[in-house]
Amino acid sequence: MERLPLLATVTEAVQRYREQFFALLRVIALPALAYAGMSYLWNQWSSASPLTRPLLLVAQALPLTLAALSCHRVLLLGPESVPSFGASGTQARDWRFVGMAAGLFVITNLLLQVPVTATFLFLQLDNPGLLSMEHDTISAIGRFAALPAIYVACRYSICLPAIATDRPMRMRQAWACTRGYGMRLLLLIGVSPWLLHFVQRSLADLFASDTDYAIASNLMFWLFLPLEIALLSICFRRLDQVDVAA
Repeated sequence: MERLPLLATVTEAVQRYREQFFALLRVIALPALAYAGMSYLWNQWSSASPLTRPLLLVAQALPLTLAALSCHRVLLLGPESVPSFGASGTQARDWRFVGMAAGLFVITNLLLQVPVTATFLFLQLDNPGLLSMEHDTISAIGRFAALPAIYVACRYSICLPAIATDRPMRMRQAWACTRGYGMRLLLLIGVSPWLLHFVQRSLADLFASDTDYAIASNLMFWLFLPLEIALLSICFRRLDQVDVAA
């Protein structure tokens, strides 16, 4: 059975991103504005109450998730499959997608706790000065320790474009469909966001003031987001074709 080709998959994802660029911008415009509003409230209210931060996180996650759903549909079904301003949260499909995204978030974070905590406890015992290390060094260690959890999340994540295209896929089916492709999925949709985040951060660092940095960082986040989603969409389409052929 043909493997998931790395270069061809990336090339196809970039091509679809370029072809549908303006349609993608159209469907993420309102979610981006809503997300920016929630970010502003976060800065204003984050210290107001212990419940404020988690509530604002949930509020931020909803437009972000609906934007991802809209992007999947544009990329896999075409712009005509999405309302003018993207998914509105009024369809049963929208909430199935939100529910699956929330479930994957919870599962991934639960899986992250054990290896990340164990790694830092081990390093702290071996190196009492760990906490004084550079932030980038600690982040790199944390990301390496997180790879097993990200691997699992990548294999289950193809449930998202399946739901977006009205072809619901159970998590057991997703695991079977991605058998033999786990490491490639890890590289394509697990590691690539880190690389894009590095590019985003490097470009935003060119701006001196905090306000300019925040604006540039958020703008690039929303420009890169559809590309990340395109990688997942194309992985799903290629693996789904292989699975059907098998």
